[in-house]
Amino acid sequence: MKQRAHAWVALRAYKLLDDSKQAPKLVELLSYYLSDVWDGSWLPDTQIGDMAYGHIYKMDSDPIMMGMKAIDPRFKQDYKTLKSKLTGNRVCLTYVKDSVELNKPYCSDLNKGGHLPDRVIALSHTIADMLKLSDYPITFYAKGEVSKEYKKDLSQQTVKSLSLSPNFSARQIALMFFIQCHYICDAHMPLHADLRDYGSPNSKTRRLSKDLHPTIEETWEEFFPDKPELELHDYMTESIDDIVTKLPKASVIEIDNNKNYNLATDVNKLKADTWSEMVEITRTAYAVSRKWIDKSYKDANEFSKIPGGQEYTDDFKKVTNYIFHDAVESTARIWLNTWETFIK
Repeated sequence: MKQRAHAWVALRAYKLLDDSKQAPKLVELLSYYLSDVWDGSWLPDTQIGDMAYGHIYKMDSDPIMMGMKAIDPRFKQDYKTLKSKLTGNRVCLTYVKDSVELNKPYCSDLNKGGHLPDRVIALSHTIADMLKLSDYPITFYAKGEVSKEYKKDLSQQTVKSLSLSPNFSARQIALMFFIQCHYICDAHMPLHADLRDYGSPNSKTRRLSKDLHPTIEETWEEFFPDKPELELHDYMTESIDDIVTKLPKASVIEIDNNKNYNLATDVNKLKADTWSEMVEITRTAYAVSRKWIDKSYKDANEFSKIPGGQEYTDDFKKVTNYIFHDAVESTARIWLNTWETFIK
């Protein structure tokens, strides 16, 4: 996904959290720094630069491509298993319900598979740590508790009693949430989870066109508001609700006006930890890739568009909506889990 898509998902996840009323203090904290969404959700690409390993978790079911004699049967995670591990309405998972690929053993490549799930849970821990090491009002605000030392005569307390490691500001913490959103979004891009879109060390030939991945993302980018609308400033008169629902006329994103893609009114809690959640998300994305892109496309335009026109195929529209539906809900879900891990 590119910058407009990443920023939009972060803002739409923020709106979902706000609408759910499940974490009002987190929503309030983020609200003061929404002008950082445009840059913050894009920092992993511009400043961190860990695309070759931090943004991917590429899998395969072909032992030859994995450099193995065989893939251990315990790596098979079929639809029923994935559904039992994931909460909420995962429309991408429903899409691959009958996937042949899910009935095979498949796993991430040890050499070039990447460590996207590790990246996301590391950021969750980092955010919790930053809250613990924040300017002291943030700690009180988040937990709703005031330290006993601050209820006493403050001028009589020692510096050690009063200092709660004022190292991280609320803005820095909000920025980390936006950075985390980037990685969560990338986990939903099917080709981030598919080794066919990578030069396997055990294969000299690329199994998918090198143009396919960027073409899909460039096509998606046109479906979201342009930079001036997503780069929030004081002079703007539109609300976040307006910005995330007023999409370009040519957009196929329908999660706010089509019942088939509607977002949940509540943000479901995770069934396991963030790492396990991300692994199951990438497993689902892998299956989506194998079903959606079921052959090696030589011309990327064949995949998304009718030649010579701007009409997108029905399957492209449907799967695009599935991907962004799940990306928004997953971002809100993991943000909520990260926040609640600290405050509880």
